Amino acid sequence: MNKISTKQKITLIISGLVLCIVLLELGLRIEGFVFLRLQEHKNIISIRQKGTYRIMCLGESTTAMGGKDSYPHQLEEILNQRDIGIKFSVINKGIPAINTTAIVSQLEANLSKYNPDMVITMMGINDKRNNLAYKDIDAKEITPFFKSLRICKLVKLLRLHIINKAQELGIYKSKEKKEDISARTNDLKQPINFKEQDKIVKNIKAIEINPENDSAYFRLGLCYRNQGKLDKAKEMFRKATEINPENYWAYFRLGQCWDDQGKYGEAEKMFKEAIDINPKNDEAYIRLGRCYGDQGKYDKAEEVFKNSVELYPKNHRLHGLLAYCYKKQGKEKLAEECLRKTNKLRLEYYNPITRHNYQRLKEILTKREIKLVCVQYPVRNVEPLKKIFNNKEGIIFVDNEEMFKKALRQASFDEYFSDMFGGDFGHCTAKGNRLLAENIANVILKECLKK
Repeated sequence: MNKISTKQKITLIISGLVLCIVLLELGLRIEGFVFLRLQEHKNIISIRQKGTYRIMCLGESTTAMGGKDSYPHQLEEILNQRDIGIKFSVINKGIPAINTTAIVSQLEANLSKYNPDMVITMMGINDKRNNLAYKDIDAKEITPFFKSLRICKLVKLLRLHIINKAQELGIYKSKEKKEDISARTNDLKQPINFKEQDKIVKNIKAIEINPENDSAYFRLGLCYRNQGKLDKAKEMFRKATEINPENYWAYFRLGQCWDDQGKYGEAEKMFKEAIDINPKNDEAYIRLGRCYGDQGKYDKAEEVFKNSVELYPKNHRLHGLLAYCYKKQGKEKLAEECLRKTNKLRLEYYNPITRHNYQRLKEILTKREIKLVCVQYPVRNVEPLKKIFNNKEGIIFVDNEEMFKKALRQASFDEYFSDMFGGDFGHCTAKGNRLLAENIANVILKECLKK
C-alpha cells in the first residue's frame, strides 16, 4: 500500500476545505434565493391585502418642483389609472438645492415617518464637484468579492455573537469610538435641513449675541430664500457681504436671488464678484453662464463655459452646458463633439460623495427590506449611475435617455424643459414630467410588480 506523502495530505486537506466552503456557500446562496423569492411573493400578497402601496420619491428641485405637475404627483395619478388592483400613494420628498449627503442624513427619519414600500431616487447633481477616475478604485475593490460571500457574513455574525456574550459576562470591554471632530465641518455650501422657523429663530439669536456674525446672516438668508422670501434673503446676504467682503458664497446666493427674480444685471454682478473672490468657484461659473443663457446671450454663456472648462476639464456638467450653448447657436458639430466628451467623462469619472451616499442609501433600504428604484436624469446615459454600485442586486434602474432624446427630435427643448441648468437637460415642464412619470410607472409595474 502506497504511503501518502505529507505534501499530498496537505493538498487533500486544502482541497477538502475548499470543497466544503464552496458547498456551504452554494447552500447559503440557494437558501437566500429561495427566501427572497418567498419574501417577494409575500410582499405582493401583503400589498394587495393592505390595498395601498407607498412610494417615497427623493431628490432635489427636479423632484420637488411642479406641484400637481411634478413627476411624483403625476406618477401617482398614472399608477392608479392603470387599475391593477393596488392603490398607490406617492410621497414627494424632493427638496430644492439639497444634496445627497443631506438626503441620506434625513433618510431614517423619513422612512420611520412614512413607512414606504418603495423609494425612488433621482439625485446627485447638487453634490460638490470632486471627480475621481474609476480606475483609481478598481484595485481597492478586489476585497468586496470576499466580503460578499455568505460564509464571511456568517463568520461575522458568529464573531459578533461571541463578543456580545463576552460583554454580558464582563470578560470583554468594547473600545468606544472617539467622536470624529473632522466630520463636523461648517461648510456653508452644504444645504441645511430646514426646520424653517426653528432655524430662523436660532440665527436671529446668534445675530443678537454677535451682530458681526456673517455666517448667521448667511444662514438666515438661506432660510428666507428656501421660504421664497427673496427680498428678506437678499437683505441677509447683503449684510453678510458687508461684514465679510470675502464671503463669496454670500455674493453667490445674493446673485441667485436676483436671478430668481429675473434681475439678470444685478445677478451678473454678484456672480462675477463671487468669481473674483474665488476664481475656482465652479458653481458661480455655472450660474453666470446660465444667467446669460436665460437672456438668450448664448455667445457670452459660451465664453463663460469655455473658460470654466479649462479650469475644470473633468466637470461633465460644464461640458454639457457648453454643448447646449453650441446647440442653441446652431453649432451642431461642436455640440455633438462636446456631448461625446461629456458622456465619456461620466463613464470615466465618479463623484466620491455621490457614490458613497448612494451606497449608504442602498444599505439602509436593504436592511429595512424596502425596494430601491434609481432613476437617471432625463437625456443622460444610465450606465454611470449603475457604475456607482458595487452590488446592483435588488436595484431597479430607470433609463430616461433614448425616450427623451426621441421626444426632443420631434419637439423643441422648451416643450420639455424650462431651463438648461443640467446642460443636456433642465427642470422639466409639465409635459417633461409626464414623460418622466410614465416611464417610471412602466418600469415599476414591469420590473417590481410584474404587471
